[in-house]
Amino acid sequence: MSYQNDFDSIMDKLQRGLISADEANVQLVQCAGVKLITGKMRREVRNALNAAVKDGRLGHLKKDGRYPEAYFHINAENKAKAKRKQHERETLDALAGVLSRPIDYDEIVSN
Repeated sequence: MSYQNDFDSIMDKLQRGLISADEANVQLVQCAGVKLITGKMRREVRNALNAAVKDGRLGHLKKDGRYPEAYFHINAENKAKAKRKQHERETLDALAGVLSRPIDYDEIVSN
């Protein structure tokens, strides 16, 4: 089943009142596998995701230096780490484009 089908199914359940908005947010992260948090997030959403982490339904990686915060399906920790690393490289590439010079990842990234 594709993510779009999962998304539509979750939104349908939400509209019919079968699940709460909090549960919908948790299910969306579970279906996507990984949700990177690169900006602001509403307090209600963060509380719902953190409650799911405490319940053991989701995993969480805190923001670490240039790596963004991530919520992930409990079986997708490696995928979350890879997505965080990919996001860091994309960010550095965008910065390099602005500076008009290539970046040596080995020089910057210690991990």
